[in-house]
Amino acid sequence: MKLGTFLAASFLLILLIFVTAACDEAEAPSPEPTATAALTASPAPTETPAGPSPTPAPTAVPDVCQTNPSPVNAADPNIVVRSPEPGTVVKSPFLVSGLARVFEAQVSVTLYGDLGGVIAEAAPLAEEGQVLSPFEAELTFAVSREQPACLWVYQVSAEDGSSIDVVQVPLALAPPFQPTPSVTSTVAPTSTPSQ
Repeated sequence: MKLGTFLAASFLLILLIFVTAACDEAEAPSPEPTATAALTASPAPTETPAGPSPTPAPTAVPDVCQTNPSPVNAADPNIVVRSPEPGTVVKSPFLVSGLARVFEAQVSVTLYGDLGGVIAEAAPLAEEGQVLSPFEAELTFAVSREQPACLWVYQVSAEDGSSIDVVQVPLALAPPFQPTPSVTSTVAPTSTPSQ
């Protein structure tokens, strides 16, 4: 795909997400923020591009992301998440990939559970820091039931340590495959009359 087409598609996707997120913000109260050593804000609703794909299909995955403290610039994003797409049901481990133009090529990835707690984190490096370049991170988690989650891909500000250029992706986390126990029956031996 040509860069111009990619940028145009990304811009339209971002615009659609902003409009959708603005409608969602008026409907749901946001839970208490959760902080970690590297983060100073809590998860937020999807307001940023999910990657170069066209508008994603509607999904039944609940969006547990909260208000985004620092969305990427829609006209010139520093982070683009290609995978996973919003609404994807993921099993552990799963791959997070995209493009990033971040300070010292350091990308931050955090997976938040439906109650706002950190489930998994990674700190992959983009191939370069000053131009949009590929990054990948593998996240591992353990859940016993399917549950909603919010994936953050962002950079940590060199100025104050806050999370900036935050891209959020609502997901569903699935437990590992557990085969259903099979039911076996045993047939009691029948007695045969003695002759």
